[in-house]
Amino acid sequence: MSNVFERFEKEMRRGAIQVAVMCLLEKEHYGYEITKNLKNSGLKVEEGTLYPLLRRLENDKLLSSRWDTEDTRPRKYYTVTDYGRKVRENWLDFFKSINESIEQFENNLKSQDR
Repeated sequence: MSNVFERFEKEMRRGAIQVAVMCLLEKEHYGYEITKNLKNSGLKVEEGTLYPLLRRLENDKLLSSRWDTEDTRPRKYYTVTDYGRKVRENWLDFFKSINESIEQFENNLKSQDR
């Protein structure tokens, strides 16, 4: 059973991280800041997961980026695009709809137990 749970949790976490990143990047952030903010919100993500996700979102035109080389360490900053905002709203609506459906099923289960 633990294998089934781990696989399910991994799939759910992946979608949640995508939505969280899209919400977080309403303001510009660089990779380490994103990782830190996600972790502080309870969504632990490894850099090996985050950077491919950022590249994919950027390739899909959901994010834009810029390099800042003025500091001692160059940093790549990401922010959501206008198109990304529209997609994010659809994703948030989808997550809310799924959550409402799950709550409805859960309530039905509870009423059956009585």
